[in-house]
Amino acid sequence: MSVASVKATRVNGVLAAGGAELARCAGAKLLHDGTTPVRGAAVDSRRIAGHRGALFVALPGSATDGRLHLLDAIEQGAGALLLEEGGDGAVQEHLQLALSLAAERGVSVLSAPSGVAALSRLASAWRARFDLETIGVTGSVGKTTTKEAIYSALGGQAARVAATPGNANNEIGLPLALLNLPDDTERFVAEMGMYVGGEISALCAMARPRIGVVTAIDAVHAERAGGLDAIELAKGELIASLPADGWAILAADDARVMRLGARGPARVFTAGHAEGADVHILSVELDQETARTRVELRVDEERLHVDLPLFGAQFARSAALAIAVAKVCGLDVRTAASRLSEVQLPSGRASVRNIGGVRLIDDAYNAAPSSMTAALATLSSATGARFAALGAMGELGEYAAAAHEAIGRTAAESGLAMLLVFGAEADGIAAGARAAGMPVDQIVRLSADEQGIIAGAGLIADRARTGDTVLVKASRSVALERLVAALDERLIGGNA
Repeated sequence: MSVASVKATRVNGVLAAGGAELARCAGAKLLHDGTTPVRGAAVDSRRIAGHRGALFVALPGSATDGRLHLLDAIEQGAGALLLEEGGDGAVQEHLQLALSLAAERGVSVLSAPSGVAALSRLASAWRARFDLETIGVTGSVGKTTTKEAIYSALGGQAARVAATPGNANNEIGLPLALLNLPDDTERFVAEMGMYVGGEISALCAMARPRIGVVTAIDAVHAERAGGLDAIELAKGELIASLPADGWAILAADDARVMRLGARGPARVFTAGHAEGADVHILSVELDQETARTRVELRVDEERLHVDLPLFGAQFARSAALAIAVAKVCGLDVRTAASRLSEVQLPSGRASVRNIGGVRLIDDAYNAAPSSMTAALATLSSATGARFAALGAMGELGEYAAAAHEAIGRTAAESGLAMLLVFGAEADGIAAGARAAGMPVDQIVRLSADEQGIIAGAGLIADRARTGDTVLVKASRSVALERLVAALDERLIGGNA
């Protein structure tokens, strides 16, 4: 029950020896054929200095137009430029100056009708040059955590494993991750996100996964995607893309995820609390003193103990899925379990810090109904007084009203000293908590602007004491990391 290890076969670590080869791979027009070998890629000219010789992909954007930074990219050491056609007079002026400087520096210059499409074509061509065991990871919640857990369980950089950085999981982030793979990479863990159907299929065509992991299906982006059924269909594109000799690793506790096993020819391997799961979660224990999570798993009648440097029962699922991947990759599962003690997550994802004696659970990066419920369950297990600062869960569409009210009811049952709700879009949380019997004087509704953030930080700082716990969680659009920053200032040296 294993996937044979596949050794990566590199050409020479160089995307292209010159502009002509690069243009062929990207399907782009060659404006100047330079002599500099091209290695890696970036869409931010400021990153070129750390990756000299990289391709600078100049994309127009809402905040800035990358085509206005062509000269900066050359000065920073870019080996080639790829820009999207069109643009106003300023763009055309920059292009002419860039062409002149590129000729002096031996830098290739290319253009294409769509910079994103050309980037995808280039990444696909690069990926096709070598054998690589790719593990695709998708799901409504838990993608990044599970990706990082898999990366750690497989051995990380020391074992020639690479992964998409942060949450670079879209049509720009994933091709950049492919183009910047270290030369000796043998396994690549690719996080894959979506807003609408077809996007994951496109990412799979580029990355060509042989193992696919689905963490959960929830109403995240339901407004754009078209509902839960549409999200299930879209997430299933990963499983449908897998070859017959591949593996579909599915969260056993999610009925919608489990249905995806029939979407393709790959073999199915499951992980979760459900009886009969191939990697069965037997128990989860939260250590209040160290803010760690201890998980006991059973794999083929063997019991494994995982000590996660994360605080939350929901992380047991990511650990189990990571062990499942290690298992089908033919790795020693005990070694994989021990490696999980070092897993690290990006900031804002349930990171736990002690500030002036108060435990702060910073989960401000994003929120969905299932992840919000899990975070409140973790909070309810904490000792001392408990405070929850919650904002809206975005893009839930028709599910929004009921979902926010349900979270309010859950909050009311969590034994909170105070519930702070930020923004009118989250009023349903306050209404649900009130309807569930939470005293009105324990529910505070605040605006999500700077004034509301300052007021909320002051309320918490005035009431929280040593040993208390504060949870901060909302969708990305609410930007509650501002509250985290304000609490950092207020709690240090305060009443705690």
